[in-house]
Amino acid sequence: MRGLDWLKDGSGKGASPLYVVFGDDPYLRREAIKRAIGVELSDDDDEMGVARFEGASAKLADVVDELRTLPFFSKRRVVLVEEADPFVSAYRKELEAYVEAPSSSGSLILAVRSWPGNTRLAKSAAKAGMAIDCSSPPEADLLRWLPGCASKAQSKLGPDAAKLLLELVGPELGILTAEVDKLAIATAHVGEIRREDVAKFVEAGRIEEVWDVVNAATEGRGDVAARLLDDLIAKGEHPVKLLAQMTSSLMRLHHAGRLRAARLSVAEACEIAGIRPFAVQQTTRQHSHLGPGRVDQLPAWLLQADLDVKGGSQLNPRVVLERLLVRLSQPRRD
Repeated sequence: MRGLDWLKDGSGKGASPLYVVFGDDPYLRREAIKRAIGVELSDDDDEMGVARFEGASAKLADVVDELRTLPFFSKRRVVLVEEADPFVSAYRKELEAYVEAPSSSGSLILAVRSWPGNTRLAKSAAKAGMAIDCSSPPEADLLRWLPGCASKAQSKLGPDAAKLLLELVGPELGILTAEVDKLAIATAHVGEIRREDVAKFVEAGRIEEVWDVVNAATEGRGDVAARLLDDLIAKGEHPVKLLAQMTSSLMRLHHAGRLRAARLSVAEACEIAGIRPFAVQQTTRQHSHLGPGRVDQLPAWLLQADLDVKGGSQLNPRVVLERLLVRLSQPRRD
């Protein structure tokens, strides 16, 4: 199943013993995993019912024990193996056997970079569970998806407006979602996002300004990052949108870091993570400044920041972003 279709229709699916989430779009992968967890667990027990493993260090016995242990505080047990390519390579035969007789009370989510459909494991998994393709969607799919995204924001988005939005922002799902939310708020009085509204409220140059903030922080120039953030907020940019744009960039940086930890060259890691060739040297500097410890913690930090800016903390959303930038810009300690 394609990732966009899963986000649209996944809530109507029943429980499944296996989900394979693969592809190169970090926002789509994160949202697909979130939806899979939501299908398996209720909102009240989604954290207590999820066990998380890192693919580079996960042991099959530990994963299977979690899956076959009966849940105590939730209706099902969910085990998520993140960056699971090394895990799948190491335990391919054992996973083939598990898929033939999976746990009746647990669901396994494998988040992998690639998932060739012609392998024995992939064919068995297709029968027992679900594979969700989170590759970057083509333009035609995004143009069909954007009106539905606007509907969730209680607005309408016509074809001309959707096409202009995609031209200005590019095929970045996280940024597109944030832009639609912003446009829906700005045009709430008419209930429709028109082409002229997109032209007025969306400025592609702002995205580059956000990248400048991230680049400054991840290279240790915290004072510059703070000043650039102040400039963006002074121009009326909302912290929720800014964080969505930062997340897209930082998750690519995290993905490249995990691939380098798996012994890929920096050029190979950047290509797979969706980082353009001209930014390879900059990515090397960023990894060198952050160190592997902070690179690994990026998803957790971004998730917490997302919760905080959306009301999960008493801190002002601006302070939440500033605190994230401080964490990124501090000198490396490992």
